[in-house]
Amino acid sequence: MYCCGTRINETLGIRKQDVDLDAGIIKLSETKNDCDRYIVLSDELRSLIKQYASKCFYLLNEEDYIFTLANGRRCSGDIIYEHHRMFLKKAGIPYIGNGEGPRIHDFRHTFAVNSFKQMLDTGIDIYVALPILSTYLGHKTIYATERYVRLTMSMFPYIEKQFKDKMDAVFGEANHENN
Repeated sequence: MYCCGTRINETLGIRKQDVDLDAGIIKLSETKNDCDRYIVLSDELRSLIKQYASKCFYLLNEEDYIFTLANGRRCSGDIIYEHHRMFLKKAGIPYIGNGEGPRIHDFRHTFAVNSFKQMLDTGIDIYVALPILSTYLGHKTIYATERYVRLTMSMFPYIEKQFKDKMDAVFGEANHENN
């Protein structure tokens, strides 16, 4: 989830048949907006997933989920949430609750912020970067990606200075002032 920006249920919905370790690509079929999409694994993550696959994929049929419980059933989000809170507690990080976090979904936000920053740092035009990020994240519209972009702008003020006029043209100046 952190390395690819996927939602928890998209991650837990990955089946063995969706994983192409040679190409380093995973197909996401169980998505929020019911639109299949693909994620590309970094070399490091592909290596980790290959290690995981070598230990458990031989037990799975092609249609089986890759993240399962001991009884073979799909792992649930609740179990992941419980472990996340346990890890936070062991690390001495308070869990505030009520959507205030730290939340598992924050991994997705971090991925989006870092990806957007990386694209802009390489010189990709903001009009190109936004639709790429929006599509990759599986958003229906570019406006759904806007809250991630605003977070990026506040974390990296030099990006805001560089792209303020373009952001105002895309999202409107009034919207920018309200955030």
